Amino acid sequence: MSYTPLVTILVVLVVGAALTLSVLFYAFREGAFDNLRSGAYAIFDEDEPVGEPQDQWFQESGGPADPPPSSRA
Repeated sequence: MSYTPLVTILVVLVVGAALTLSVLFYAFREGAFDNLRSGAYAIFDEDEPVGEPQDQWFQESGGPADPPPSSRA
């Protein structure tokens, strides 16, 4: 019985884990995780401020939306 396939899989897993950890530590050292909240607000601007729904699904009155029209006759 040959252990070559098992050893190959284990080597790939260990190298992948080491590469993943090294990329995460590099990002941590460079400050990529310092201010995560700023990225969450990057999509908002003056036209779409934070906390104000802009979709057509919401009604001004705050009541439930009208159901979509039925395709049944």
